[in-house]
Amino acid sequence: MEFALVAFWLVLYYVLALAGLPITAALFRRFPDRGATFALPVSLSVVTIVTYWLGQFVFSGITVLVAVMVLASLSVLLTRREIEIDLQEYAEAMVVFTVAFCFLVGVRAIDPGIIATGGEKFLDFGLLQSIMRAPALPPEDMWFAGEPIRYYYGGHLIAAILTKLSGTPPRYSYNLALAGFYGMLITTAYGLAGAIAERHGTPRRLAAAAAAFLVGFAGNLFTPMRLLAGSFPRSLLDAIAKPLEMNPSAVPLAPTDFYYWEASRVMVDTINEFPFFAYLNGDLHAHMMGQPFLLFVAALGYAVYRSDARWRRLLVFGVLPPVVAFVSTISFWSFPTALGVVWLSLVFAETNPATLVPGGERLVAVTERSPFADELGRIVISLVIVTTVGGLALVWAAPFVVNVLFGTAGTRGLGFLPDRSSAVELLIVHGTFLGLFALYLATNTRWRRRTVTSAGALVLLLALLSWQGGVAALLLVAPLLVGGWLLLRLDDGFGFETVLLVAGAGLVLLVEFVYVKDNAIPGRFNTVFKVYMQVWVLWAVAGGVALSRLLAGAIPTVPTVHEEHVPPSLRQGIALVAALLVLSTSVYGVFGLGEHIASDNPVHRADDPTLDGLAFVSTVHPGEAGAIEWLDARDGRPHIVSAPGDPYVWGSPASSLTGLPTVVGWYQERIYRGNSAYAERKQDVELMFSPNTAWKTRAEKLERYDVRYIYYGPRERNRYGRTAFNRFPGIQRVYRSGLVSIYRVNQTVIETQFDETN
Repeated sequence: MEFALVAFWLVLYYVLALAGLPITAALFRRFPDRGATFALPVSLSVVTIVTYWLGQFVFSGITVLVAVMVLASLSVLLTRREIEIDLQEYAEAMVVFTVAFCFLVGVRAIDPGIIATGGEKFLDFGLLQSIMRAPALPPEDMWFAGEPIRYYYGGHLIAAILTKLSGTPPRYSYNLALAGFYGMLITTAYGLAGAIAERHGTPRRLAAAAAAFLVGFAGNLFTPMRLLAGSFPRSLLDAIAKPLEMNPSAVPLAPTDFYYWEASRVMVDTINEFPFFAYLNGDLHAHMMGQPFLLFVAALGYAVYRSDARWRRLLVFGVLPPVVAFVSTISFWSFPTALGVVWLSLVFAETNPATLVPGGERLVAVTERSPFADELGRIVISLVIVTTVGGLALVWAAPFVVNVLFGTAGTRGLGFLPDRSSAVELLIVHGTFLGLFALYLATNTRWRRRTVTSAGALVLLLALLSWQGGVAALLLVAPLLVGGWLLLRLDDGFGFETVLLVAGAGLVLLVEFVYVKDNAIPGRFNTVFKVYMQVWVLWAVAGGVALSRLLAGAIPTVPTVHEEHVPPSLRQGIALVAALLVLSTSVYGVFGLGEHIASDNPVHRADDPTLDGLAFVSTVHPGEAGAIEWLDARDGRPHIVSAPGDPYVWGSPASSLTGLPTVVGWYQERIYRGNSAYAERKQDVELMFSPNTAWKTRAEKLERYDVRYIYYGPRERNRYGRTAFNRFPGIQRVYRSGLVSIYRVNQTVIETQFDETN
């Protein structure tokens, strides 16, 4: 185990967070911790944004150091303005980060492998390696030589920056960066929930700890449901199994039959990931890395929600655009969600959003004459402001927008009315939060006869629409959205946690009617996959605050809002139900962690705890390990040619594990480049390897793609047969070991021979 490396990375994170502390204190001056829990995301945002823009010209260690100097300069300037910094809160934030970081380091040390199966690790590590080799941004695509990558790589750029700053080999930095993102996710959820709870007068550390648990360890209800299913009536088992497309006899789960993967595949024809599953699986993937920074945007939204008008203008038009742009470069799926959270923050802000625009005071005076006009005015003005923020964000992310969004081939657009989620699927995936929020809203509402009548009418109407339209979410989720919206407007006992509740409910409802069409997988597969992760993170923070308020309300000595409307015994019963509901989510984490520790799968587990992500190669693929290490030691970005890799198996290892661009790699390039471009390169690779290809054709293809090395391993041999490359001029074998031969291509000789044949 590389303990010294772990300690060094912790110190690096501490220093970066300390450097960002003055900035967070300025941004979150009314937060109880002065924004200390957001210091690391703030620092990494500044450093990465600067690196991203400078990197369009030159990307090197010096570029990163310049970016760090910019961060330090900003902090020094703010320190001179007598910004209040709380080092005690910084220490608490770093303790939370350290616990989370070390926990995931321990998890990854058991299973550190950057394996091809069961996820996107080959893509993720290939992107990290490609960025490390890049002289400028965007990096060259390791699976499509000669072309820039067509994928959002902001999170991988963060990992590359940390790799350069620490001087760590990428085979180790992959897992250390992954643990860092997990630590930031836990810490930001902890800080935001604590800040919201403090405003309610609720114990903020209770809310913070609950949010940290929900976002970092909790799972959905699939595992506890299956454990208890043996006691269910047969009719109930049938009702559960049918929408899940499961055999009723397979629903009850014996503890020994647990498999961590199943809880993320509850919904038919899509994926319902949650954070702990994703980090247990170990991908360094975009939809995971974007979540701490989405919570950073949510924290900025909360600062806008509760700040004075002058400071809000700076936050909205000066700070949010680059941060939202940065989030989009990590995962563009978070771009609309970030804007949506900002929009809701403005709609429900304590100060009318019209005060942010010129002449807004006059507009406020007009709209406040009518509640309907006031609500409509807030919605429209907030929409205009958010559209401006989004436009400015796209300017900040201009190189990314031009290269990735406009440069990607294939059909992208919106699809409507997809297959909907069943009630069973929604209750298993979101049931914990739906139950918790229902208890929270019901307990803290001022119940009057008119309120009860209105709530009953609303539920009946939504039940009718749900039945007629076959949309279970209208009954299970829409009441939370509508009820939360109305309570935010009518009842001052609800705050920003309800804004996050409404945001998550809106996302769940949205994907029942609209999805993003792409040429990856038909239907709403990717939409639900990427959006549900964001829903979980937003609801985890809201859930932490809700649970803490319910628990605090159950203690007679702790005053709570509207406690006189709910008898003490009922409050205690509700709090107990809520606590048990949340505790049931720990079942997945306990079983998943136990399975992970007990696993003896040689493909996954290292002989001894280590963070070396490539340690498994020498034991599982010994015939290719030496050749991959030899290629990894090459400087620069010499192009190679190897057999195209099949998805989610050991394929294209020479490019995926080294970052050296191959002519064509995994089939994902078909998504980014289009079917015809992918098929053309695949055919050209076959011509380069086939023993029946004429020399002139082979030379033309080698020259076209500027191939410097030919990787001839077991897949190439099985797919194309034996080719004696040594007999061709300009091609010489330079490495042979195990199952692989590597040939160097002298492009000067190739060009000369090709010209002579012409």
